[in-house]
Amino acid sequence: MDGKWQSRQRVEQMESIFNRQLQLASEIRALLEQVETSQSAYLDLLEYYQSPTFIEDMDFADRGKFKNLPCGVLSEDGVYNLLVDRKELATKLRECADLLDV
Repeated sequence: MDGKWQSRQRVEQMESIFNRQLQLASEIRALLEQVETSQSAYLDLLEYYQSPTFIEDMDFADRGKFKNLPCGVLSEDGVYNLLVDRKELATKLRECADLLDV
């Protein structure tokens, strides 16, 4: 009876791990698709950030021309931090890719 109980517990545990891994794979796949489809918009943001238009828009915002308009994109630190974060995520994804390939 004890062997049957241990076997049942083991199967329950492995079933839980299996289901979690299926869920994670699905979530990762969905997130990667979102990253891929939003890449051109991200590149538009980088182009804007490096353009004279960005400086112009910052100037307008500094002079109060964009009242009641969220202007987080005009924060140089905000976009820079996003760039750094994406580079760190890319490194982490490369590390995780090796983990997934087992």
